[in-house]
Amino acid sequence: MGTSAREARQLGAQPGKGGKVGGPGSKEDQRLQAVANWLRTEKRSGLVAKEAIQYEKRVDYFKGSKLVDAFVGTEGRPSKYTGKMSKDVPVKSRAEAAKMGQELLRLGYFHRSQRVAHANSRRWELELINGPFDEDSLYTWIYEGSKTKLYLMCAGMLFGALVLCMIQIWPLWMKIGVWWCSVTFLTTFGVLSVVRLVLFCLMFVLGFRGIWLFPNLFDDNQTFAGSFQPIMGRADPVYVEEDSDEEYRAHMASKKKKKEDAAVAKGEVASPEKKPKSQPKDAPPEKSFQFGWLNVVLIFGLGGLACLKMGFFEGDNVPDFVAKTDDLQYYFKSLAPPEEASAAGEDGEGKGKKKGKEKDPFAQPKEDPKTKTRF
Repeated sequence: MGTSAREARQLGAQPGKGGKVGGPGSKEDQRLQAVANWLRTEKRSGLVAKEAIQYEKRVDYFKGSKLVDAFVGTEGRPSKYTGKMSKDVPVKSRAEAAKMGQELLRLGYFHRSQRVAHANSRRWELELINGPFDEDSLYTWIYEGSKTKLYLMCAGMLFGALVLCMIQIWPLWMKIGVWWCSVTFLTTFGVLSVVRLVLFCLMFVLGFRGIWLFPNLFDDNQTFAGSFQPIMGRADPVYVEEDSDEEYRAHMASKKKKKEDAAVAKGEVASPEKKPKSQPKDAPPEKSFQFGWLNVVLIFGLGGLACLKMGFFEGDNVPDFVAKTDDLQYYFKSLAPPEEASAAGEDGEGKGKKKGKEKDPFAQPKEDPKTKTRF
């Protein structure tokens, strides 16, 4: 049975029975905590945690079978549970992996959950339930793992914000460099957007409708390099499934296959022709060279050369809020005022001659020995 929201929040705030993850701190509990840290690191264990909402809070959850697969591996994907940790806490079968999951569940590293659908909606949330570890059930992480990466990211954000706030004391070359990069990016991206729209209109008139230059340019689901590939293509709308759980789709596919097999056994429908086996879903994708970063370098490189040719990088185009004119004269000699020509004498004899040594107004006055006067 499900628990109340208040009890669930209390359980989420106090993961272990003793208020501390891993129990009283014995060696066995420290070993289990090392196993939990390994599971929480997706790159090391391969246990992919997904996000969901549970009692108005965003949480990470996984399926029990995925945790067992992380310990013992699957077909075509060996287990990553090796090294010293596997010797301290050995797991050699799916039954032992299930016992490990039960022990982690007992100590409060995660709790069992189930989906609860909203009325008249496809949206669903997770609800806490009681029960033993089962491969077909869902589990919500309570243990957040090592905080080192989080602390480093927070420190980096604070340092970056401090550096931005101190822009007035930046070196002049850094200010000018940031301004040039901004001009290059804005100019190139603006021109690219206009050219992209013009080409789309031309392709639309010619009958090639829906063809775009860099169709993923404004796709929020792509990386920066992925936005610049492919070069030409069709921009299909992106359908976001609210219930996009892979296990749910696999369950529905297997259920449909069982119905088809039952119908074939009864002779109601003809047996479908066997299709050639495709690549397994869990198999790693084939490595291929992507032109995303190459396109980025070419586009913005050409944009930088165009800005340089049009004179956008000259000192006259640097605004006052970036650097003062007096400071820019040091880097851009063309901004310095011309030197004043030496004044000629009354009769013009001084024209073309070098200017004499100027008198220092702060020098000590000299005294004439004959007249005893200072000048």
